[in-house]
Amino acid sequence: MKKSVCSLLAMATIAFSLVGCQRQIPTDLLTLDTTITWWNDYAQEGTEAETQRYDYVQGVIEEFNKIYPNIKIVQENHESYGKIASDINTGLSAGNIPNMASVYPDPTIVWDETPDAILHTEEYFNDSLIGFGRMNDDQGNVTTDESTAYSDIQSSIESEKSGYGEGPLLTLPYSRSSEALFINQTVFDKEGAGLCGNDSADEVMGDQEKYKAPVAAASKKKYAVPTDWEDMIALARQMKTDFPTLFDGSKDEYGYFKAMPICYDSGDNLFITFCKMMGIDYTDSKSVLFNNDDAKAMMVQLKKWNNEGLIGTADQLPIKNPQEGWHEYSTSVVNYGQVFMLISSTTSGMYMGVDGYRVGVYQTPTVGADDMPDVTFSDKVSKTGEHYAISQGPSLVLFRNADENVQKATFMFYKFLTNTENGAGLSATTGYFPVRQSSNDTPTLKTIIDAADSTINDKSNNDADLTAKMNKYKGLSYRINEQYNEQDDYFIAPINEHSASCRTAVGELVNTIFNTPATTDDEIEALVENSFKTAYSAAIG
Repeated sequence: MKKSVCSLLAMATIAFSLVGCQRQIPTDLLTLDTTITWWNDYAQEGTEAETQRYDYVQGVIEEFNKIYPNIKIVQENHESYGKIASDINTGLSAGNIPNMASVYPDPTIVWDETPDAILHTEEYFNDSLIGFGRMNDDQGNVTTDESTAYSDIQSSIESEKSGYGEGPLLTLPYSRSSEALFINQTVFDKEGAGLCGNDSADEVMGDQEKYKAPVAAASKKKYAVPTDWEDMIALARQMKTDFPTLFDGSKDEYGYFKAMPICYDSGDNLFITFCKMMGIDYTDSKSVLFNNDDAKAMMVQLKKWNNEGLIGTADQLPIKNPQEGWHEYSTSVVNYGQVFMLISSTTSGMYMGVDGYRVGVYQTPTVGADDMPDVTFSDKVSKTGEHYAISQGPSLVLFRNADENVQKATFMFYKFLTNTENGAGLSATTGYFPVRQSSNDTPTLKTIIDAADSTINDKSNNDADLTAKMNKYKGLSYRINEQYNEQDDYFIAPINEHSASCRTAVGELVNTIFNTPATTDDEIEALVENSFKTAYSAAIG
């Protein structure tokens, strides 16, 4: 990374000398001595993933300081995006907020109601000295810099802005992910009775991540990858026939599924994405709209499938830590051989390199009214559904809590952090997609993307085989990203003053309905009706 950044600086300096440009960044900005604080979820001493991300960004900061040695960037860990948002809510009134923070965009529209809180960065996009497509060397010379060109990042910015409707852009794209269908490819390929893979002997990921090969019945045929939810549910039922002992519907002492054919990791993403594909109202740029009959019918059908033991969310997986109430990670339960189809973040393939089986990564299936035969919808609901994929991942919000030079310096660091090479390195480290198309063409990411075509085995009980697996799964996820982009599938749920609480409310709605006993039609409909009332009240505050 350091070598490539230095090369970039050298090329930019050559370009400057050729055009004879005499522009220089103002001395007060070049010599600015300040500290920029960035609240994120990286940690110097945390989980392996948190530490890797912290260390990578520290390397970027070191390169930035070769140009601006007196602009210090301090990473401050605030655990999660939800905790960051909560701390900003508190800090806005107390005057304790960072210069920059990693967040989901939803709460920013409320923060923007505080005068001069959020920096509307569009005023810097075309600035002749610090805007996109411009670089400053350590002498303050301003040169052309294609690695930060606006055209290369424009689609990411426009996607970000789409959630705000007619309002100003309040966040900048940073890391992108979506959802994909992860399957146990070894199970799918198996024909006839016997073990689907090999019991894990892998010590690399620890004793908690060991694959126990499921045992198929003689009825087992090779499975086709489902492309819609009619096929998903039919296949889940077949899995219960082919693996009767594993998927017997039994629950543990806390009432959670020991195994399920389908896990949809996020309850809120399930609700929001199903509404989008089916054409059911969720929110718009001003209102909360999900409390409607079509959304209720959708949840009635999902509850019936859940009652069959076909599908659940991560919040229905066994409790890993009873004291804290943490559930097993969905990827872990796939690694144990207890979930065969998982819809989860496209970053999840990084955590499925366990010895004993292989994973396949595919587009999420489409859902429409025809896929839900047990309920009735209005005519506005699409029969077959239109494929959409939620665009997610942290964005960066910049705050107007310092003088203008500090604000400009924060924007300059954002540009540097997300340039072609640094964006590629961040993606390789985190599994998130870069916000610049040019990053995909770097050797760093091309190696990973090309790994999608590699051949891997079930066995991976050494570092080389484990790395090969994880690179393949990341490569397959990048291919999914390319497909979603080509098909124009990405969407961002509209952002309004209630959207943050709305997302939380529908996530809790799904899990309340799934976790509350109700078996007859009357019981299910009453449960759904009451749950929607509670969720709607929570969403509108």
